[in-house]
Formats: sequence, structure tokens, C-alpha cells
Amino acid sequence: MPPASSSSPAQPSRAVAEVWSRWREQLRADLTTAAQNCELPAEFDIDQALFEIVAAGLALNAAMQLQHDRAAAGRARRAIERALDQS
Repeated sequence: MPPASSSSPAQPSRAVAEVWSRWREQLRADLTTAAQNCELPAEFDIDQALFEIVAAGLALNAAMQLQHDRAAAGRARRAIERALDQS
């Protein structure tokens, strides 16, 4: 068995998960503040918007990284705008 090292493969995964979690919580906080300030439609569903915004970001990353899709940013922007509109 190889000696234990100070840097295991799980450490970067935990670090990424922690940053991802903090980013999602900040986005949730920003959406909550905007809803409380009446900057978003009445009956705004924060959980749904959060899900759709994250999904748009993941789709954007995949389209750009794997397919080199230059139109992906515009599509992601429209998806996020729709998530924020919820009308």
C-alpha cells in the first residue's frame, strides 16, 4: 500500500463541493433579497429559479467546453432571463 500523502484525490473534490455550495447559497441569498425588494415577480419561486440558473450554467459550460458552441452564451443568458421572469 502506498504511503498516505497530504493531498488525496478526495481533497480537490471536497474543495470544489464547498465552493459550489457557497456559490449556490450566495445566489439563493441574492434571489431572496431581490424578491424581498420586489425586484422579481410576485410569487417568485426561488428554488425553481436557482435550479434553472444552475442548469443553464452547467449547460453553458458543457456546450462551450465540449462543443465549442459560440451561440451557447446567448442561449444561457436567455434561459437565465426566463428563470428570473417567471411570468
